[in-house]
Amino acid sequence: MADDTVDQASVVAPELLAQLARTFAEHGRVIYGSQIAQNASPLYANLARAVANDPELLALVAEADQSTTVANLFFAAVHYLLLDDPTAPLAAFYPDLVAQPRPIAEAYPIFRAYCLEHADEIRMLVTTRRVQTNEVRRCAPLLLALQTVWERGGRRPMALVEIGASAGLLLNWDRYAYEYQDESGAKTVGDLSSPVHIESALRGEKAPPLPAALPPVAWRAGADIHPIDPTDERETRWLRALIWPEHQDRMALLDAALALARTYPPRIIAGDAGETLPALLARAPTDATLCVYHGFTLNQMPTASREHILARVEEHSRRRDQYRVALEWWPPNPTPTVELFTYGDSALRSELLARCESHGRWVEWLAQ
Repeated sequence: MADDTVDQASVVAPELLAQLARTFAEHGRVIYGSQIAQNASPLYANLARAVANDPELLALVAEADQSTTVANLFFAAVHYLLLDDPTAPLAAFYPDLVAQPRPIAEAYPIFRAYCLEHADEIRMLVTTRRVQTNEVRRCAPLLLALQTVWERGGRRPMALVEIGASAGLLLNWDRYAYEYQDESGAKTVGDLSSPVHIESALRGEKAPPLPAALPPVAWRAGADIHPIDPTDERETRWLRALIWPEHQDRMALLDAALALARTYPPRIIAGDAGETLPALLARAPTDATLCVYHGFTLNQMPTASREHILARVEEHSRRRDQYRVALEWWPPNPTPTVELFTYGDSALRSELLARCESHGRWVEWLAQ
């Protein structure tokens, strides 16, 4: 059995090792002065380095979809189990589960034992679940892009389609309150009575198109291969599990957005977007400005899947003008980018609108 485990691990090890290294280097060890970066996870950084050299734990994700972010998937699976079992000894190291976590340096032996004890459950989760982080703060750069689309589309009501909608929380972007901060102070827009309050810093010299009132939405829908039901506790627990345990501000924002989604449930069609998009786009009202958008979705797909989806979008543009907003992180870019694609007159034009932090904590507007 031990030999089989090592052989199985060797199949997954090269790619997983690279992902674990990136998790460790990019998110766990980023230091600004004496402060750990806001998006760091010291716990996961410590665990990742050890897991990367542990064939038995690597074997647990040998059957996971290698096109997704396997390291995040693995840590989320363990976190998911702990959220349902907060009395387990391992939970004592998780800041979202205990008020005073135990020292990180003591975590790995207990983490390892927990993983091996729950090996079957972890294998099931990493082979049936996907990384579907519905990061609500990403609405901060998204709003600025959609404001631009609304203005260029003649200020008509908008018809919106999100690819990879997860629980649809980014489809409810116009039901949130926003506070953009720069050197001159804070600027608030949106529904200021909303329980979802998003803060983001503005960087750079160019002022973004902050609206006096949010663009009107006539119609909205999403596509996802596995939609998350905001009323299903097990489904929403998976979204919480995807958030790193130190990021309690993100968890609070997620919970507020999920509560709102239960009042305003978004329309999400289940299935591969490459197959469901044509019918979905055809339903969009013809008197509205049509915009497709996606955030941290296409960058997780195999090239063939991504090209298939984009081909469906382009095919529909032969029937009507439309826009596409891409909030993605493509190597070797040091930060995520917000790009606007304009489809019309049988031509496709692309434009870089902004750069932003991966969770929307800051936005640098670049467009003219």
